[in-house]
This record gives sequence, structure tokens and C-alpha cells, in this order.
Amino acid sequence: MTYTFSSKWADVAQKDNENSDEKSIFVNIGDVPVTQRQLDLYYYFLFIKNILNKINAKNVLEVGCGRGTISLYIKKYLHIDMTLIDNVPDALEIAKNEFNKHGETAEFYIEDALKANLPDNKFDATVSIGLAEHFESVNGLFKEQYRVLKDGGVMISLNIPKKFSIQFLNKIMKFIKKNILRRSVDIRKDYYRNSLSSKDYKKSALNAGFKKVEIVHVCPLPIYAPISIKTDRKVAKFNKFVLKIRSIFQKYPYKTNKLFAQAHFLVAYK
Repeated sequence: MTYTFSSKWADVAQKDNENSDEKSIFVNIGDVPVTQRQLDLYYYFLFIKNILNKINAKNVLEVGCGRGTISLYIKKYLHIDMTLIDNVPDALEIAKNEFNKHGETAEFYIEDALKANLPDNKFDATVSIGLAEHFESVNGLFKEQYRVLKDGGVMISLNIPKKFSIQFLNKIMKFIKKNILRRSVDIRKDYYRNSLSSKDYKKSALNAGFKKVEIVHVCPLPIYAPISIKTDRKVAKFNKFVLKIRSIFQKYPYKTNKLFAQAHFLVAYK
């Protein structure tokens, strides 16, 4: 059975533990990431933060917000007005609860990312995390974000297309657990992901009207799953050490080469 986003967010929304790793992966001010996915989203935020500060963004739209983690980072850490849209009501409820839990406010709308009921030229920036790869074509998605952006605004899209990457190490782990150690491994069929190259994404952004488009390949470390939360925290601790070493040699240690990158940021200016 194919796992849909509707079923995913319904499952997450029904979890009893409000502090579960699945429901909330936000790291509050003064805390540090302790799991793999917390570390992942935190470093995504650091990249986005730099761009939003450069353009002095005042209002930002997150498209396909899911649990709204990036929006919560932007609001809590940067005090920028946020609007979040998603076409799954359960996802928006999770996002609303996360904002309420941390004493923050935002605007939430059930909208189609390809045709949102939002004004033209309204936002300084749009952001999306792991959204574009679930569309066979990203032309319409990028055109809609171009429409709602102000002149000089920026679209920041973190894309995770189907490709070879450092994530192959997780596949090896699953194979060993299942076939050698004979352990039960929960392997759920993944959502549809396109196989567009970073050049294809860039071409679509240019065709949508964006004037300046940059690609930055990111995610130099695999995310291992499924593993116990105890093991997950140990892996995250090791990854933080690796990133600390990488930071000696590069300003943004989550940047990596095209071959091993799990994902890439597309940054496009209107």
C-alpha cells in the first residue's frame, strides 16, 4: 500500500506523546539538536536564515508546510511574520499546535501549492522543504511562487529528488538488518519522487521568470532509519562532531558535492 501525505499527517496527529520525535523536530532557542532529523532541519534553517537576513525579509510564505518546523524557526529566531499553507488539514493542525506550544502566531491556510488563494506580489520570500520533488513537473509550482513574491523577493526550495546519494548507506544498513541479522525492518513504500536534476530545477525556475538562480548541494551525512531513539541520538552526536570538523574548512558545513548530496537548495530571485 502506498503511503500518502494525508495518511502520514493523520498518523502523526494521533500520536499521544506531544513531545514525540515525529510530531515535533523543532529545537528551541538555547537548546541543541539531539536527533538526526532535528540536526537536519536546524542546518536547513541556518542556510535559510542567512538569505532572509540579507534581503531583510519581513513576511515569508511556507509552501507545503507539513508540521511547520522551518516556519517556526523563522518566526521564533528571526521574528518574521509567517504564512503557512498545506493541502492536508491534519498537517496544518500539527503546525498550529507547534506554534501555540511555543507561544508564536502565524497565518494558516488550506491551499493548493499550484493555485493558492493568495494575492500577487505579497511576500518577501517563499520557502519549501522537501516539496518540489513530489511533483512530476515543477513548472507550475515555481510559477505560483513567482506570482506571490514581491519584486526582489526570493524563492528558497529545498529539493530531495530521487538520485544516488550518501543515503545509500542507510539502504546498506537496512539490508544487513533484514538479511544478515534477520531483524524486522519496517520498510514503507516511499512517496513519489521525481528524478529531475538540479539543472532541471534551475531551468524551471528561470522559465517561471526568476532572474537569478543558484544551486547549493547539501546533506553530506545519511539519515539512518528505522533505528531506536537511543541509537538515533548517538548517531546525531557523532554527526555533530563531523560537522564541527567540517566547519573548520567551510562556512556552511552542510554543503557537499553534487554526487553525494541527498538534496539541494534552489535559491531564485524575482
